[in-house]
Amino acid sequence: MNLRDSYHEPEQEARDCAGADHAPHGPRRRRIVRTAAGVTFATLLIAGGVGLQQGLARPSGDTIVAVPATPGPVSALPANGPVGRGAAVYTPCRQACPTLLALADGRQHLLGTRTVTPPGNLTLSPDGRWLGMPTASGYELRDLLGDTTHRIASPATGGTDTAYSPWAWSADSRRLILGYHASGKVSEYTDVDLGTGRISTPRLPEGYEPVGILPSGDLALLDQSQYGEGTRTQVRLRTGGSTVTLQASGDGVLSDADHGLSVQVSGGRVFLLEYTGEQVAVLEFGQGGALVSRTPLADGHYAVGPTADGYAVLQFPRDQRTGHQRLLSAGRLLHEFPGEAELVIPGGARH
Repeated sequence: MNLRDSYHEPEQEARDCAGADHAPHGPRRRRIVRTAAGVTFATLLIAGGVGLQQGLARPSGDTIVAVPATPGPVSALPANGPVGRGAAVYTPCRQACPTLLALADGRQHLLGTRTVTPPGNLTLSPDGRWLGMPTASGYELRDLLGDTTHRIASPATGGTDTAYSPWAWSADSRRLILGYHASGKVSEYTDVDLGTGRISTPRLPEGYEPVGILPSGDLALLDQSQYGEGTRTQVRLRTGGSTVTLQASGDGVLSDADHGLSVQVSGGRVFLLEYTGEQVAVLEFGQGGALVSRTPLADGHYAVGPTADGYAVLQFPRDQRTGHQRLLSAGRLLHEFPGEAELVIPGGARH
């Protein structure tokens, strides 16, 4: 099965596979569930638009070296010390391929030959500084630009089928929410302060999960009952002491029998995927719930997630076995990967 197929897997299947050798195949809950034949996915339409500014693409001027599509021999990640800012974690193929860390300067390091298949339990902070990986005793977050490693031990009640997964990053890379789960059920969340290494357990209302960390430091919370199988045109988030309602535009829906609900938060921005017939669009909302932009996605591209200056998409080749994937944001190439690769971009987590 290739990456194109993995984007169609139910998140329930992903979350049922908690162990290190059975990682979740998607960074978010039920992103898309086996859509009907002919449904298209897509890239950002940078220019124009009717009624709303197409605001997902805001060039930053940064230059990022493309990852070689056919990696040669690479050295193992050094056990300690600074190595460079991370640009992506990826495997060239879904099975029997090593897991690699690609750095922003084009160098690569081997993370392992039997590590958790990304995108699953591995993560990079939005600024590419911190690399998160599961360990036999829990989870660790390593500073790729320094000498610090934060280690989070598994709860005493944990079993062999349990694992930590990255749930949500703060946009400034200072905090990460980890979920400790098994058989599709999260037993607890852990809030990690990367600056101090301090960990805490957030107190959440019954039935809610954290889907983002707001600039205020408050968690954005989603009532999990909204993951139901019915058609949904609006989503409610709890932010601090208030509730924000995010509404689909026009005739679009945010989830139905064929499409899972996708919620991504980056700072004060909230992104949802909207489905209208065979068309998919990325909706960007402000923190107060106002729709900022609606960006239809063109055939052959997949929504990936927020970046510092826009929203990343993957462009697939016609032949994944011989072609190359292209990771794009703000209309420019960030990286290029083998056609069957699976990857995690900075900030990649369940939400």
